[in-house]
Amino acid sequence: MAARPELYPATHDLIHLLLAYSGLDAFLSALADRTGRRLAPLGQPDTALAVYRRNRPVLTAGAAPSLVRLTQERLADDDVYLASALEHSRSASEERLPDAWASGTAWGVDAGLLVVPVPAGPSATAALVLVGTPPADPGTRRAALALLGRVRNEASWALRMAVRLADETDLAEHRAHAMQNRTVIDVAIGVIMAQSRCSADEAFDVLRRASNNRNVKLHTVAAELVRRIHPELPQTAFVD
Repeated sequence: MAARPELYPATHDLIHLLLAYSGLDAFLSALADRTGRRLAPLGQPDTALAVYRRNRPVLTAGAAPSLVRLTQERLADDDVYLASALEHSRSASEERLPDAWASGTAWGVDAGLLVVPVPAGPSATAALVLVGTPPADPGTRRAALALLGRVRNEASWALRMAVRLADETDLAEHRAHAMQNRTVIDVAIGVIMAQSRCSADEAFDVLRRASNNRNVKLHTVAAELVRRIHPELPQTAFVD
């Protein structure tokens, strides 16, 4: 299990966020807002979060719509700073905004860019994007980095939990869909057995050959056959 962050005064609200939002999209938006508020002492930087799960589009969220849109654009262009965090788990920074990040924005000439990887579990990667004016004083900069590290760890813990829940939800839905498909196929096998007086294996071979010959999914062929008997497909009953 992911290590729980140290109990700073603001940590308890992460648990409330996890309980309040069941979908990863909505949770990420709430977490991004919370992250922005936590990092406000750094000089009110604009912040955004990006989360990538295998075989899914990258999710982005943040309190500043302009930075969220820009992050999405940079993701589409395979931005090296975002790739450093999302693909290689390395931070990337520039004292001055790179041209690709500065175009069309109004952050000022002193604004810089910082992209920090946020561990999100074995099936996802995440990045925290900050745009703002870096502290000039060394002591202030050390304090800022310490705060950033704490907030990053808090976000990491929450994202690990949220991604794990999303993965389990997706898996349950996939299994339910597979069971529903299997029910239709089993009924079709029964229909063929009754009509052709053959075994279950022979009936399945008939379905499989029809599927291959027509280049149509097995479930589609089975559903067409079952609908000849009754217009409504059988439903798999799940017990809560």
